[in-house]
Amino acid sequence: MTDQQARELLKSSPQKAHRLIFDEYYNYVYTIVFNRLRSSASREDIDECVSDVFSDVFLHYSTDNKYSGDIKGFIAAIARNRAVDMFRRIRARSVDTVPMDGEEAVQLSSPENVSELAEKAETCHALLDAVKSLGEPDSSIIMQKYYYGRKSAEIADTVGIKPEAVRKRLSRAMDKLRKILTDIGEGR
Repeated sequence: MTDQQARELLKSSPQKAHRLIFDEYYNYVYTIVFNRLRSSASREDIDECVSDVFSDVFLHYSTDNKYSGDIKGFIAAIARNRAVDMFRRIRARSVDTVPMDGEEAVQLSSPENVSELAEKAETCHALLDAVKSLGEPDSSIIMQKYYYGRKSAEIADTVGIKPEAVRKRLSRAMDKLRKILTDIGEGR
């Protein structure tokens, strides 16, 4: 959808325009937000941030020409800014030192085990690297299936192959991924 098409549809049917913008750019926004927040936010925080992005887009994207550019760039800028805002809010909630009456900061205990969190983050990065190493379209199929919870028919539409082929490629890609992860595990 081009910027001009979105503006014209927005004039005639705002609800339809919003729905099409959401459908077309949801994956894009989710990817931006997820990549910025994956190490520090919960899934609920990420979903909330994605919702905030579309709320801002629908509030600020209008038919007038104050913004003259690609709608994708406009959406990406809002997604990045909202993800940064969410990151700052999460960090502010998790501050673990508190200065007391001019004294040194006192360390508060945290229920989270830092070494477990670090190991989990390392495992997530290794998994994402392994998925990326599969190449296209296998990595996209796995990401859409397991990260976004999409069905084969939905994946087929975005990748441009039949649902049966998606299921077959997914099965083969999972076999390759198991082998890659087994090799990584044996190398440690």
